[in-house]
Amino acid sequence: MDHMFMRDKVAVVTGSGRGIGEAIARRLAEFGAKVVITDINMETAQRVVDDIIAQGGQAKCVLFNVADFDHIKEKVEEIKGLFGRIDVWVNNAGITGSTPIEEISLESWDKMMNIDLKAMFFCTQAVFAIMKEQNYGKLVHMSSLAALRGGRSSDASYAAAKAGILNLSKCFALHGAAYNITSNAVCPGNILTPMGKTLSWSQKNPKTYIPLGRYGTAEDIANAVLFYASDLSSYVTGDAMNINGGLYM
Repeated sequence: MDHMFMRDKVAVVTGSGRGIGEAIARRLAEFGAKVVITDINMETAQRVVDDIIAQGGQAKCVLFNVADFDHIKEKVEEIKGLFGRIDVWVNNAGITGSTPIEEISLESWDKMMNIDLKAMFFCTQAVFAIMKEQNYGKLVHMSSLAALRGGRSSDASYAAAKAGILNLSKCFALHGAAYNITSNAVCPGNILTPMGKTLSWSQKNPKTYIPLGRYGTAEDIANAVLFYASDLSSYVTGDAMNINGGLYM
């Protein structure tokens, strides 16, 4: 198969100015996709774009706050206008937390749900309409190992939001199937990113509790997203891939 098997596909990755989102955008561009970097930090987003272009890829960036619910539809239309279509949408933008269960406030709960779950739904809803018109689309959503077994080092609101993503992914899979739209989720385990380093597990020795003996990298997640974002996964929908070095066993 041609190495550039994402050629002519337009891929949007939210929160892709750094961390896992950046790795996803770089991997998709490496395989030929035209990539749209969206972030709330345009400085880091532009840096990623410049790097991708310097390596012969195609990329543009746009300022996008996924929790600005009054403007999501307009923003998604603006993003579509950059390359004329949206073939792949990766819901990566999100926050984490480690507040003890007895101390989670109404304010922090709502913030978590707004950014990690509500934004995922309404961004995907807006993109879904575009993909229906195209009769083609690949939706990929970032969930978490915490969605499957409860939050160990992350808090209960995060675990609940990420569990909601798994269910909403199936909803979009069900409703998108007739329009050649697939919807799948990725559940990272302990991935050593700037966000991961803020959590207590990052201080442990992975050899003591992860079967593969190491923490995951952003590139490990990007490889899973590449599969779901490409036509390699054309008969896969409503699925979730667990990327955790065997920690879920």
